[in-house]
Amino acid sequence: MRTIIHPLSGATYDRRADGRVEVVSRNGDVGVFDAHGTWVSGALRQADPHLCLWIGGRELPTRSRHVAESPGRDDGAIPEEETTR
Repeated sequence: MRTIIHPLSGATYDRRADGRVEVVSRNGDVGVFDAHGTWVSGALRQADPHLCLWIGGRELPTRSRHVAESPGRDDGAIPEEETTR
């Protein structure tokens, strides 16, 4: 599960098993939002859409995994010219 605390509001953003984002404010209000920050249910009706997308959005592969899975790469190593940038 992915979790992050909003740096300004202090609200906790958690990804649920169904892919939605549960937000708990400092005073305990709870709201459920989709990955774009659209309210779904709960007492809390506003959330940071950027954090919702970060927590609830599609997980992208890391750079090293992307390079390792590239066609023509056997060892998964990052070419030297890419590591010196």
